[in-house]
Amino acid sequence: MIGQRAAAEPYATRFETEVTSVDGRRVWLERSHFYGASGGQPADRGTIGDIDVTDVELVDGDQIHVLAEAPAFKPGHRVLCSVAWSFRMYCMRAHTAAHILSGTARRLLDGATTAGIEIGPETVRVDLATDASVDDETLVALDERVNRVVWESRPISWDDVPIADARERADIAFDEQRHTAAVEMGRARVVTIAAEGETGGRNGTRLAGATRTTGSRDPWDARACGGTHVRNTREVGPVTVLGGSRPTDGVYRIELAVGPRAIDRRAAEKRAAFAATTALDADLADVPDELDGGVDRA
Repeated sequence: MIGQRAAAEPYATRFETEVTSVDGRRVWLERSHFYGASGGQPADRGTIGDIDVTDVELVDGDQIHVLAEAPAFKPGHRVLCSVAWSFRMYCMRAHTAAHILSGTARRLLDGATTAGIEIGPETVRVDLATDASVDDETLVALDERVNRVVWESRPISWDDVPIADARERADIAFDEQRHTAAVEMGRARVVTIAAEGETGGRNGTRLAGATRTTGSRDPWDARACGGTHVRNTREVGPVTVLGGSRPTDGVYRIELAVGPRAIDRRAAEKRAAFAATTALDADLADVPDELDGGVDRA
């Protein structure tokens, strides 16, 4: 297993384990299903022995659990642990949505590559290495294609492959310097979103027509990654592209939302669309032309 146990077993959120060390509010466990902040994904929340976990640090591959208060338990004690499911699932959905967007951007933005992601409590930021021009119509196209991939219920798998295979495959996004959390003992952890029409079950099952390296004959997205992900794109739920900006030359940043924030944004957009159709006395499809005509007449 490469990387954190949480990434390999993202649906496991309750476990019992032994405490190996305690230093004030900092706790080390023999085995942990908590995700330590890494690669733009925040740390899990939850409890260890009924004490809230406020942070999980990842230091030289070791997870350090920071508690809200110093615990009474000592090294050698066994403790019950619980990972907060709602936040874990949000991060799984958000991280997977970022991968879906990466595959979409590669196709719509002349081979754009992902330079980094950051998962916040309400929005997800994806930085794309590209000089391609991105206008409103392009953002709409990205939004539409991402949601179609979600709707298509594509299976997602993660597996450890030899680094040589990861280097050779042009369809695997792999940077040994940047993806250090996904590399260990000559192997790389690759997360794959299947090609259109492929079927499969839970992670680890072979997909129809799949290759040995990525589990997909022409994956929508395949990249080295140490984060947590859902097993199928349908689990991501609603996704909305909020907008984009260019923070520096050669990088285009897209902000998106998943879940409740995405639903709220869609509701706001629908209200604006209804207001425009009422004000212009036009069908929704005719609103852009009506607005252009109004500008011309002005």
